Amino acid sequence: MTASITNIINVALIPEGQAAARDNMNVVCLMTSEQGVLSSAERFRAYRSAQAVEADWGTASAVSQYAATFFGTQPNAVNFGGSLIVGYYRGQAETVPATSATLHGVQLSEPSTLQTLNTVDNGSFIVEVDGVEQTVASLDFRTAISFDDVADIIDTELTGATFEHVNGRFILTSSTTGATSTLGYFTPEGAGEFIGDILALSDGSGASLVQGADEEVLAVEDKLEGLSAVKAEVNFKGVCFIDRVLDAEVPTIAAWAGANSVLVYNVFSGSTYLEVSTDNPVWQVRLASQNEFRCLYSKAGNRKLAVTYMARAHTVNFNAENSAITMNLKTLSVPAEEYSQTEIDSAYRVGLDIYTSVKDVPVVLTSPANEFVDIVYNLIAFVDAVQTDMFNLLSLTGTKIPQTRRGVQQIVDQGEKTTRGFVRAGVFAPGTWSSPDSFGNIEVFNRAIEEDGFYWLAGSLADQPQSDRQERKSPVLQAAVKNAGAIHKVDVIINFNL
Repeated sequence: MTASITNIINVALIPEGQAAARDNMNVVCLMTSEQGVLSSAERFRAYRSAQAVEADWGTASAVSQYAATFFGTQPNAVNFGGSLIVGYYRGQAETVPATSATLHGVQLSEPSTLQTLNTVDNGSFIVEVDGVEQTVASLDFRTAISFDDVADIIDTELTGATFEHVNGRFILTSSTTGATSTLGYFTPEGAGEFIGDILALSDGSGASLVQGADEEVLAVEDKLEGLSAVKAEVNFKGVCFIDRVLDAEVPTIAAWAGANSVLVYNVFSGSTYLEVSTDNPVWQVRLASQNEFRCLYSKAGNRKLAVTYMARAHTVNFNAENSAITMNLKTLSVPAEEYSQTEIDSAYRVGLDIYTSVKDVPVVLTSPANEFVDIVYNLIAFVDAVQTDMFNLLSLTGTKIPQTRRGVQQIVDQGEKTTRGFVRAGVFAPGTWSSPDSFGNIEVFNRAIEEDGFYWLAGSLADQPQSDRQERKSPVLQAAVKNAGAIHKVDVIINFNL
């Protein structure tokens, strides 16, 4: 026997850790109170085509019609790696049918489990079904060649319950429903060979036991509750409702949008929404700087304007060059409407975007009163990118990032790398810093903004409080970024000489 090479050379392979993914800004949600395939038990489904929506909901449904508008928008969020989520909120009372008790076993390996069962010719167990103990004995599995055979052998011996095999699991289901529908785990019978452990249906084997429940009527929930319920299950970044959002619901939904970094798109219809008034929820959104709540106006009351606007807005790949967009003058997949100049000026002032035509070309006209949507969208993406990338730096470093100048510089370098990507995408750009707020050496600060479009600075390790060092905190990092902006209007002066 030769000597092992490890006597001379030892090699340790350190595997790469799992990186966290940035939020997908192009996952958007269409909220509906239409049950269809959804209910409180299944809050959402994801789609990447209009045909898939129609297959679930039928062509006549409101969901399918709104989805057709979404996918009819070119390009749309799905073209940029996103998806359309259809989310459900309980707009009316919902009856949940009574359920049966079930006992689910863990997933088993069919070959190895059958090898064990094929030696059993006197299998047995005791199980309680709806409060009555049943003894099942003299089970012969020697000729069973599949889990389905095993399930059939046991099922024929049971009363008041069904026994089946589903995807490697054995499942026992009571034939009754309601609170009196109950089951127990498999327990030993005594005389025969106990098979509860083999089938993973005994207590402690990993089996899950759920007792039956009576029919229940779930109360109506408001839109905010529905939003929270769906958001808890899927991380969408834009959302609109098929049902009209009431004026009284706007403040709470707008506050939720800001707190959850989600863009909520809503359509308003009626001349009162063009007025500067404390009774106007659009004006209240503007006064509260609730920029995540996007206000659109349709004289015709076309609520599909929200879904096509959302579809077009969420179409940025931040890893691409010059990919950032503005919604101004974009074309959507709903009919453009005609507006007077007074209506256009009023919408512009209160913070409403409209869809109209200029020289017979259908275009979006955006208002800056509630901030431009691209700025809000981009900043949500940037904050998440910085947070995620710095987390990955800490988690993927195989050893550690020390509390030294070199360690702090690693974090600053990561912040600069992330920001440089957003400069490449056209979100930020070199320019002149016009804000009175600055930090660090003003000359270095201004030069960095003018040359790079951003500036990162780390606090001094020497000035760091001892308590922060003991908690292994980095010195505070500060960043300044210069928005690239967008040109929406042009003034032209022409001098003419005869």
